[in-house]
Amino acid sequence: MDPEARRRACVAFRVKLSRDTGVHLTAAACETLLSYKLTLPDTGEVTLQSNPGQYYASLALGILSKKVVVPDHLKVVSFCYREAAEVYKHPGGMCQLADCLLRGQGVTEDPAQAAVWFQKAADLGDAASKAFLGAFLLEGGPRAGGVAKDAARGFALSREAVDQGYDLALYCVAECYLKGEGVEKDAVRGVSLMRQVINQEDDTKAKAEHALTLCYMDGNGVEADTVQAALWCQKAVTSGDEQAIELLAIIRECDFCGTTPARQLCVRCRKVRYCDHQCQLAHWNRETDPHKGPCKEHCRRAAEASLQEAGGAVASTSALQ
Repeated sequence: MDPEARRRACVAFRVKLSRDTGVHLTAAACETLLSYKLTLPDTGEVTLQSNPGQYYASLALGILSKKVVVPDHLKVVSFCYREAAEVYKHPGGMCQLADCLLRGQGVTEDPAQAAVWFQKAADLGDAASKAFLGAFLLEGGPRAGGVAKDAARGFALSREAVDQGYDLALYCVAECYLKGEGVEKDAVRGVSLMRQVINQEDDTKAKAEHALTLCYMDGNGVEADTVQAALWCQKAVTSGDEQAIELLAIIRECDFCGTTPARQLCVRCRKVRYCDHQCQLAHWNRETDPHKGPCKEHCRRAAEASLQEAGGAVASTSALQ
């Protein structure tokens, strides 16, 4: 950009920023902002002249990462995203503007407007916006920007986001399968996807560990197993899930009298907890919901599984010989 064109751009940026946000930058500060160097792996150097939408969206990220320092930086960030979104129709800028509106970052919190911008960006194919909009549609109501609940469409958008490589949406997809929300219930598949979420090591990890805790508590997609539930719940606590702390105490209650902590497992199935041998005996023959039946059934299935594994091992050995 030639010096005169840059000067005009700086003046226009400075005037509009002051009018829209009340932030007054010096001419030198505006020059510094608009001289920000942006190089992308696939397109090379991006300038204000060559791709203004991408430039403004990336400039905002540069300010957030403190590569460019300006006063009232959150207001400047939201202004840059709005320029990218409103003026240059950049999908990434629309998504980030929606996120600012959702969290009240540099602007007044407005979930309803956030939903509008997520929709616009999703219509342009932005994967992250599809994920956010999908989550809104799955929840519905005031916290989702007033969007009416539409579980089927919410699931479809979340799945599209995952297919486009936006892995943060995988938790929503897994939860839909576990609950049968927006798609036919398939708890086994939901558990499998939750395990993939945990392997991603992102912000959804603790939520997935909490979900697996509930699956093992309720026998949803897996066989009910108090021991496994406690293990997953402890992992959720370690990952920062505060709700899991209270849940862990519940899991460790005696299955007969409710005392916490119950450190003794059933000596046969090792799936439920008791205070002591007396509580286990009392639960074994209790008139309502005795443990005897479930315990014997679990042991029978475990024995059958062991025989099948042993048979498979023998077959493999024979084949090798």
